Amino acid sequence: MRKDNDSAQMILITGFVIALIIVVLTVMLNSVIYASNTASEANFETNVYDHSNTLKITTQAYQKAYVDNSIDNNYIKNYTRHMARSHALAGNVFKLSNGPLQEPYFTQNGLVCGNPDWIVADRMKGSVNLNLEINTSSLGNETNCFTIKAQNDSAVFWSARIFEDNGTYYINSTEEENILDEFNIVNLTVVGQVSDEQYRIRFLNGDLASGVFTISGEKTNGDLFELRRDYAVNANILFNKRNGLEMNVSIPIILPGRQI
Repeated sequence: MRKDNDSAQMILITGFVIALIIVVLTVMLNSVIYASNTASEANFETNVYDHSNTLKITTQAYQKAYVDNSIDNNYIKNYTRHMARSHALAGNVFKLSNGPLQEPYFTQNGLVCGNPDWIVADRMKGSVNLNLEINTSSLGNETNCFTIKAQNDSAVFWSARIFEDNGTYYINSTEEENILDEFNIVNLTVVGQVSDEQYRIRFLNGDLASGVFTISGEKTNGDLFELRRDYAVNANILFNKRNGLEMNVSIPIILPGRQI
């Protein structure tokens, strides 16, 4: 009888040990899976940051290299060499090339396929000056044309439409209707309805006009604002990381693109 009791106790102890081992192994396995997932997520976030940062500093490099209506190729070569050497230390590959300067459209990124309806200047007050040099070959017709609007929190209070009709090019604004001069230069001034009232300038159908523009004025906080667009250029970036992740993209860059 005592031997049977000892055997039963051994079975119970053995079962308890086996159960404990299973629990420990389960906890260890879950820890390994969690650590693996966490490492994977961290690696993904790092890769996203690397890509985003590369796009940002490459855009800044081209804007700094833009001098006297052209790109300083030596500056871009030095930038590319520096980036390639920096990434090579981590076993990564960086390559950069670009196409020719292009006449920009009045879309958000300067390309004909870019966002055509966008806010060009926000939180403006007082007077805003717009200077545009239009390429008339890209203009739409009267019913579907490039439009500039000034809008406050209540409604649109000023607008201008630029279009072609039977070979004649028109600029019709809230104040007056005119025909473009032989140089196709448009100078417009927007004045807020109320002193210090906040408003924004929007471009609509920006894919139906191309050329050069400058917008300048004052923001509601007193800062001066100027946005100038002369050209667009496509920069081609090839970025291979040691873990096999690759970025091969073409990004449009606005020149000069800086604001004061």
